[in-house]
Amino acid sequence: MRQLLSEMTWPDVAQAVANGATTVILPLGATEQHGPHLPLGTDTFRAAALAKRLAAQLPGSLVAPVLPIGCSDEHTGFPGLFSLSSETLAAVIVDCAQRMVGWGVHQLIPLSAHGGNEQALALAGERLRQQLPQLCVWLPATLTQVAAPLLAIAEEDAISPEMLGLHAGEGETSEMLYLHPELVRMEYAVPGHTGDMVEILPRLREVGLRPLAPNGILGDPRPARAARGERYLLAEVESYQEIIPKTPLWPTARQS
Repeated sequence: MRQLLSEMTWPDVAQAVANGATTVILPLGATEQHGPHLPLGTDTFRAAALAKRLAAQLPGSLVAPVLPIGCSDEHTGFPGLFSLSSETLAAVIVDCAQRMVGWGVHQLIPLSAHGGNEQALALAGERLRQQLPQLCVWLPATLTQVAAPLLAIAEEDAISPEMLGLHAGEGETSEMLYLHPELVRMEYAVPGHTGDMVEILPRLREVGLRPLAPNGILGDPRPARAARGERYLLAEVESYQEIIPKTPLWPTARQS
C-alpha cells in the first residue's frame, strides 16, 4: 500500500481509509541556515525521512507532504531565512487537520524535525482539543527520550555531546551525509559553538544564534559520517515507536 499522500490519487486515499489507514503523520520542517556546509532545507529533508520511516513501522498510517517553513526567527540575520510565527504555524496545522477529518482521519501525529516548532505545536494541540474533539492527536511532552539514544550512539563512536551539537553539528551532518550526500559540502565544515549545549539555550532564545555562533553551527560537523547518520535516524524512529503508544492522545475517550 502506498503511504505518501503526495503520490496517491484521491481514489487511492479513499480506499486506504476504507481499509483502515486513518492515521496521518504530518512532518514539519524548516527553511533556515545550517552552517556553510548544509542546505537550508536540512530539517525538511530530515522530517520527510523520519516520517516515511515511521510510517513503515505503523500499520494504517499515511504521510502528509512536509510543511517546509517553520518557526525559525532565532536564525534572523542569516540569508535565506523563511519563518512563520507560532500563531501562523499553529493555524496551518489546525486548518490541515480540519480537512483531514473531513476525509476520514482519526489520528494525527505531527512530527517535527525542528525544535523551534515546539510552541506552535503546543498551540495547535490546544486548539485541536477544543475544535476537533473527535480527532486523536499525539504531541510529545519532551523529545529527551529521542535525544538519549543519539547521545549513546555518539558516545560509542567517541563523539562528545559538544561535537554532536544542536544545530548543523556532527549529528545533523551525519544524517544529511546519509540522506543527501550530494548536498553536503564537507570542505566548508568547521566547528561552531562547542560549549555546553544545555547552558546556551536560554541565551539562544534571547538573542538568536548569530551572536553566539557567527557561522551558524552549534557543534562540530567535521567527524560526521554517513553510516553514523543512518544509525541516528534508525534510533530516532525506534524512539518514536516507543514513545507514541505511551503518550496520551486527545480525546482520551477514544482509547477506552
